[in-house]
Amino acid sequence: MLSMSTLRERSKIILWTLLFFFVASMTVGGLVGGANIIDVIRSSFGGVNTSLYVGRVGNENISISYYLNERQKQINRFRQQGRTIDSRAVQNAGDFAWNSIVERKIKDEKIEEFNLMVQDDEIYEFLLLSPPDAFQNNLMDLGIFKDENDKFNLANYQDAVRSGTLPDTTQQILFVWEQYLKTYLADRKLQNIYNKLASVSSIDVKNDYINNNIECNVDILSINFNDINDTLITISNKEIEDVYNEEREEKHSLNETVSLEYILFENIDASGLDSTDIVDLQDSLLQHAIDFAADADIISFHEALKEYELTTTDTVDVTESFNNNSGIPFQMGVLRQAVRFAFDNKVGSSSDAFTTDNGIAVFNILKKNSSSYKTVGEVESSIKRILSKDKKLEYAKSLFKNLNTGLNWEDLANDNNLIDYNSAITGNVGGNFQVIGRNSTVAGLVKSMNLNEISNVIEGSNQIFVFKLNSKDTFNEKEYNEMYDSLRTRLIQREKSLVYNSWMNNEKKNITIKDMREKIF
Repeated sequence: MLSMSTLRERSKIILWTLLFFFVASMTVGGLVGGANIIDVIRSSFGGVNTSLYVGRVGNENISISYYLNERQKQINRFRQQGRTIDSRAVQNAGDFAWNSIVERKIKDEKIEEFNLMVQDDEIYEFLLLSPPDAFQNNLMDLGIFKDENDKFNLANYQDAVRSGTLPDTTQQILFVWEQYLKTYLADRKLQNIYNKLASVSSIDVKNDYINNNIECNVDILSINFNDINDTLITISNKEIEDVYNEEREEKHSLNETVSLEYILFENIDASGLDSTDIVDLQDSLLQHAIDFAADADIISFHEALKEYELTTTDTVDVTESFNNNSGIPFQMGVLRQAVRFAFDNKVGSSSDAFTTDNGIAVFNILKKNSSSYKTVGEVESSIKRILSKDKKLEYAKSLFKNLNTGLNWEDLANDNNLIDYNSAITGNVGGNFQVIGRNSTVAGLVKSMNLNEISNVIEGSNQIFVFKLNSKDTFNEKEYNEMYDSLRTRLIQREKSLVYNSWMNNEKKNITIKDMREKIF
């Protein structure tokens, strides 16, 4: 039981905490600039004010304006690529923008840590000695440094730079490029550092040569465990319940949803109509939907349906998350304004008329559904499929365990219809083999096996098998030495991209990321 002295002690802690944040915020000018003390406290504990910020990356809140600016850049790129800018394209642009913001934060921190910031003289040297094609085009668009063949005159440009006689009209272009190159060149320095970490040993080169240039011939004895009849295995209710309880939190939770009903005023069928008629009919449709939405807001959605002699088109359960189109029918496109309407208003509210990909929709909130879990019955079939695959694999293993692989393999296959025998299968050591496909275990074993040797039982994606090595090409030392340099160069190039990408992916896993876009858009 709490005593009065305990309460007094705790109240002191709270007051001192508030005082600390007040002084800290005054020190950095937060409250002087109009910041809310609650926002300061919320941010200190990792919270995000979604009226100002779209999320948080590391210890930095990401402003909504920054995100929208990055999203617009992505939309502009889509336009340059000739893509149609529909609701789904905007959604994709948002995802690209958020990922770009996360990567930018990671790269900026590492650039500062490694002191890779770009100096003015670096930009000067880059633009002087290797001006990008886009920069050259920008200058020629101004009517300067263009030769008689409409090509960029590099010599004249470099003379003008060195003598300081660039026209005043280039100032704006230079400013834009300087800002861009500060980031671009710093990123290039960072990537070059990680590229240098890529290494390839002579063993790596030799293995690559063997995998792709040495052929072998094998016999394969296999069981496709998908072919095992369901009657040969048993799955108890307890096993299903045990799996359900293990996966319940991770796989079977249901987010909070809102049940909506809606009326869809479908787009005009434009076939056989001229452009003027289409515009008039679509305007009429829009006005009809707006009138319906206005009346629904006054007399209720259902009364408006009666008044307009309409029926509900359908009902849906929507979620705030971006997954599965948030529950909105795919044909309608990405309709985040409907999602925000659902979660920001109370039961019984009717929406404005929202333009969709296939018409104009008006929504009505039926009920709010708390987060919950799928029942065992709802996921029983999927759990059974997983358990069935595992049990069939074990059944196949038990069959192989009792097989005498020293006997004639063709006879073994004839005696059991679950067993398949394939003879004289040829492929590269590290390549695909008929029946078993690409298998790293096989590639590793073939290199060290003797002719006529039989492997241990190997587990593939949908079968288990053993193989016998019939023949293997000999290692061609001369050919290998001739190819060594080109093989090593190719492997180095591949490793360079892998090192940098692996670093970035690892950083994304380790940095704290709070994506709050679904609460705003």
